Amino acid sequence: MSIATLILLGCASVALVLFGLGVVFTIWHTRLASPEPPPGEWPPLSLLKPLKGSEEELEVNLESFYVQDYPGELEVVFATTEQDDDALPVARRVAERHPDVPTRFVHSDEHFGLNPKVANLAGAMATARHDLVLQSDANVRVRPDYLRKVVGEYRVRGSSLLTSMVVGVGERSAGAAMENLQLSAFIGPAMCTALHLARISCVVGKSMLLSRAELDSLGGLEQVRDILAEDFVLGQRYQQAGKRVTLSVTTVENVNREIGLGQFLGRHSRWLKMRAVIHVGGFVGDLLANPVALTLAAFVASGFERWVGLVLLGVVLLKMTGDAFLMRRTRGVGMRLRHLAMGPLKDSLMGLVWVYSIFSRSVCWRGKKLRFGSMSRLRADDGALPFRVARRLRVARRLRRA
Repeated sequence: MSIATLILLGCASVALVLFGLGVVFTIWHTRLASPEPPPGEWPPLSLLKPLKGSEEELEVNLESFYVQDYPGELEVVFATTEQDDDALPVARRVAERHPDVPTRFVHSDEHFGLNPKVANLAGAMATARHDLVLQSDANVRVRPDYLRKVVGEYRVRGSSLLTSMVVGVGERSAGAAMENLQLSAFIGPAMCTALHLARISCVVGKSMLLSRAELDSLGGLEQVRDILAEDFVLGQRYQQAGKRVTLSVTTVENVNREIGLGQFLGRHSRWLKMRAVIHVGGFVGDLLANPVALTLAAFVASGFERWVGLVLLGVVLLKMTGDAFLMRRTRGVGMRLRHLAMGPLKDSLMGLVWVYSIFSRSVCWRGKKLRFGSMSRLRADDGALPFRVARRLRVARRLRRA
């Protein structure tokens, strides 16, 4: 047996331990009760909804924010950078069905920054009437008591920034099953582990509750307009300023029904590339929490030894069992066996994506091709590596001649 096989099997053992901790801390976090809010009036709230194209079940997602049992004043602000965006007719249709909820539509300045989502959000933020705002993505769906619970928790815990764990729901295709498994049985438990084991609060931009005045005092959205991982960096700024960042006990649902494999790989390669430049420990942890990929690598390194193959089979079965438990625990609904069977393939592909993410620093997001560097700071894409090197050599040669 080679040294490489032994090392990989040792790493796989660590990954199984980390996966087990994820299960334990997810149980712990989801058992926490949503705190009762203090007596008094509920603060008015602005819901900011940046739109970009048609999302799966967009109309149902948007309507879930109009049927909230929130006791305070509520408004919805939709923002787009394109006046003919496909999502606009859907949003207008939903708003017309709920004339009791004030709704506004904003055309955001796409040149606000290189991050297209932040540029869109800035337009909505500037138009919001209330200080307390909740930003959430258009592919997010919530239960009728969501706003009441998160605002109550925000007030009770003295939070400055509150985020929610995201669970994937609605899978029909293989790509959607992989996406929902990654969200509900990997990223969500990782957030719980980081919080309860290492006291690290991870912020997810799919749902963020905050005060506009406090955000402005910390530098506003301008400080992250050219940052790809704007949610993580904002969370860091709040914590560095001594502000309380809270992971809510109430989840939001990310609807994924028919997405393709390419879309799944593109999204998570982007997230892995960001972690590689903003938190190296977290990036390494992504691999060290993937026992299937590590055991598969050990099987290959061993020359396909039979006993290592049996170990791989055992790890796959154990991981699928854990995934099945986590899916039911985090989202309240189990997953069919044929979709759970996508888990080992998903984990193997994520191992390959992890390796790819070491070398790549470019993304194609919301129709823009971008490159990024330290802390995911964006710049316009300037071509593939050979062309960039050639340009720099030409510039260096001109400087020497000068």
